[in-house]
Amino acid sequence: MRVKVILMALILGASMLPSSQAGSPENLEDVGWVFGGVYLDANESGNSTSSLSELPAIVEDYTATWCVNCVTVEDALNDIAENNNMKTYHFHRFINENEDPLGSQEGDDRWINRYDQRLPPTVIFNGTIRQIGSIPDGDSLQDDYNKNLETSINLGIGSSSLGWAVSNNSSPIATWNLAVDMSNFPQDSEIKSYLWVVEEVAYFPDGGNEEEYYHKSVRTIIDLGNATTGSLEVTLPAAYDGDDLQVHLIHEVVLPEPDGETPEEPSEEETEDEDDSSLPSIGLVAVVAMTMFAAVTVQRKQQ
Repeated sequence: MRVKVILMALILGASMLPSSQAGSPENLEDVGWVFGGVYLDANESGNSTSSLSELPAIVEDYTATWCVNCVTVEDALNDIAENNNMKTYHFHRFINENEDPLGSQEGDDRWINRYDQRLPPTVIFNGTIRQIGSIPDGDSLQDDYNKNLETSINLGIGSSSLGWAVSNNSSPIATWNLAVDMSNFPQDSEIKSYLWVVEEVAYFPDGGNEEEYYHKSVRTIIDLGNATTGSLEVTLPAAYDGDDLQVHLIHEVVLPEPDGETPEEPSEEETEDEDDSSLPSIGLVAVVAMTMFAAVTVQRKQQ
């Protein structure tokens, strides 16, 4: 009887561990839209412009090379990409990461500061709809994701433009311009712009999910500030392999702080604690498993 009670307690404890398997779509009320997506190859000079109405939906996927169920999520995103105007960006886990070589400090900082978590797999649509896990809320992940993309954002009339000048003697220079009518955005909000440096394909055969080829990995984020137009000399990171970096212009709506509230920057210790809590404790799982094994062994000996 005592052994059975122990086993029941252990099973209950294991069931309370964090899970990255399931989640319903969630509207994020405290962050603004993410939009943009014009891009250029980092090796060549060029210019790219799009009207705001023709910009793709921005899909952010938080992933890791060891995350097996992330493959299910990414397959579903690939399936719906054929029938949707969308761009998917994969953010790989970086802080406290021992296996995945494709993440960045800037990427993890973004997910912590903006989304308050970095749990793979998590998908964000246009910056404001979050769906965690690989088990669908509806009939399939494809149906879920298509529905999430139906929530369109009205950016109004305007354009987003990116220029990229490559020189043999100096670092490349990015120029950008955002023509936008702020009356289409929440009152007192502002728009910040960023360059997302993306590696088109990286070959990593040692990933635990056995994907080997990892597409559209965000290797770093460069803050362009809140100016609607400007230029900046850019220092690019090294590609993991090959020579296929791209620069993507992304805009983010920053909502005004509620009256009387001042945002607090998390301390380094708080960030580390949050990072550790984003994944199930492997040590705790191991202890539970070993204790259950020991309990079963004791029961057999008593019999």
